[in-house]
Amino acid sequence: MKKQFQTAALCSFAVAGVIAVPAVAQFGFSIVSDPGAYARMATELQQAIREYEALVTLYQLSQQAYSNMVRAAQNITTKNVWMPPVTSWTYPSASNTYGTTAGWTRAINSGGDAGSGYNSATVSLQNYSRVWPSLSAAQQDQLGRRYGSVELTDAAAINAMNQVGRIRDSAAGTDVAIGRLAADAASNAQELNTEVGVLNQVSAAGVINARQQQSTNELLATMVDQQTVQAKMTHDALAEGISLSVAAKQAAEQNTTAIWGGTTQALRVRLP
Repeated sequence: MKKQFQTAALCSFAVAGVIAVPAVAQFGFSIVSDPGAYARMATELQQAIREYEALVTLYQLSQQAYSNMVRAAQNITTKNVWMPPVTSWTYPSASNTYGTTAGWTRAINSGGDAGSGYNSATVSLQNYSRVWPSLSAAQQDQLGRRYGSVELTDAAAINAMNQVGRIRDSAAGTDVAIGRLAADAASNAQELNTEVGVLNQVSAAGVINARQQQSTNELLATMVDQQTVQAKMTHDALAEGISLSVAAKQAAEQNTTAIWGGTTQALRVRLP
């Protein structure tokens, strides 16, 4: 098409040059030609050819972009095969023979009143304030730290039960939201397969992922709490072991000194 236009334009330029009315001189009747006019015509023709080529290129690019848009707008009707199977949540349960585990089970499944459920299933930590003054300062220090280890362990366990229960309690609503999003993603409805519709689905998936990540972080935090308490208890056990070893060594040295000192004194008395 471009070739035909260029040929036609050049032919028109040649014919115009042949049949152009010759200019009449200002004085006299001699026929003269204007080379500048021919040069301007050639320049204008070349400019027209360049503009035409630019229009052809623009048309081809527009046609290619339109083809890509049509291809991108085609709806995929086999999206159901992409959907993974659903894994349902399981909720722990325990027998409640003597009425000590119902609160625990309720707490880890719903997050409600975890402290009461934990205390009802564990051996109670007694208050020793009555006999505390009768203990020595060293005994109070040692037993007080052990008592604190149990209290910290209880706090970490109750918090973990509460977090796990809250996550399980909201699992049903999260599953419903994921199910609706999956249905929309697999749908062939035109309003759900527009660019805006697909972007909305991507945004919803990002929100669900962010909330699940937050739940994961909460569980990891409870694990860190428990490990920290365990590290404290390990530290206390090692420190007490060192203290007992040092005390035993000191007692052994004192006993040895007393024994050998008494023996020397007895020998001195017996010697003439």
